[in-house]
Parts: sequence; C-alpha cells; structure tokens
Amino acid sequence: MIHKNLLAALLACSWIGLACPADAQTQGTCVVKRVEGQAVVSARGVEARSAVIGLGLGLNAKLRTEAEARVTMACSGGLEVVVGPESEIDVLGLLDGDTRPFGLRLIDGIAGFLFSSEDGNGVQVRTPSAVAAVRSTEWAMRVENRASAVFTREGTVFVAGDDADVKLGPGEGIDVSSSGEIGSVTNWGRARIEEFDDLLGAEW
Repeated sequence: MIHKNLLAALLACSWIGLACPADAQTQGTCVVKRVEGQAVVSARGVEARSAVIGLGLGLNAKLRTEAEARVTMACSGGLEVVVGPESEIDVLGLLDGDTRPFGLRLIDGIAGFLFSSEDGNGVQVRTPSAVAAVRSTEWAMRVENRASAVFTREGTVFVAGDDADVKLGPGEGIDVSSSGEIGSVTNWGRARIEEFDDLLGAEW
C-alpha cells in the first residue's frame, strides 16, 4: 500500500501550482529543474504562477518564458526539456490513454530535448505545422510564425508534416512551412547550429 504522504506528493505532482519533489514525479508530468530569468506556469482553472524549481506540470499545463529566460524540465521517460527565451510549451501527458509516447506541444519559440537513458518509451512533440517523434536522442525544435525547424544532434528523429514524413540523422535539419509543407533534409551549417545553441544555452 502506498504511504499516505507519498500518495499526497504524487497527487500534488499532477497539478500546476503545487511543489513536486523530484523523487515523486508521476507519469505524464514534467518538473521544473532549473530557471533562468522569468517564466510563468498556468493551466485552465488554476491561477498562473512563476516557474520555480520543483514545480510540477501536469496534463495540459503551459509554460511560457520571457525574453532572455530559460527553463529546464525533467519529464516522463527520462526526458529533459530545455525551453528557450520567449517560448510557449504545453504538457500533453501520455498520449492515447495509458500508452506511450509522452506528448508535448511547442506553440512558439524554441526547445531542446535530451534523453538521459534509452529506457524510456519515447516522446512526440507537436508544433502548429509538424510532429516530431523519437525514442532516445538529442534534438531541438523552433517555431516562428507557425513554421517549424527541427535539428538532430544525435540519434534519429522522425518528422511528419502535412504532405510527407522524413527521417533526420545526426547533424541534419529540416524546415516545415506554416501550412505543413516539408522542405528538404539538409546538413545544417555551423552558423545555424550555433544560433540554436545560443538560444538554448549550456543546459542543451
């Protein structure tokens, strides 16, 4: 039987606005691990509050960062997410009920994704124009004016748009138009990679 204190902590993790101990994270949630600058967490029916270390983000919670801000979250399945400046991301939780993958929605801005192990069951990240699905790798996505850019640093990322699906390998990136039209897979140059690196900072 689960101890009452642990059960209370697990329930707290599923709601925005309540502190969440790192060792009590439930499936389908993220926990704020690092905050640099100003960021706000909100959810329907819950008062918005500043992002602080230990705050749990449950189903449909939203994180929004201000200019020059970055937030790192530890999420289900060994996934770490670095959210860059002027960005907005939603926690979709476990997709298709109790099955994987874990889902996030990057509405605007930039985020980098890192898996700490290969034991997880993957993640699916949606944007207004594309969907990226992976199991264990390192990659980043950026949304500007509903158009998406995806870059893979390590491993393999599958990207789906409105008209096609593609596979990205290490060093490869792709642009997806605001209407979902997928461009060509290319090896990104140093300048564009460094632009992502600068926005995401040392945590990514």
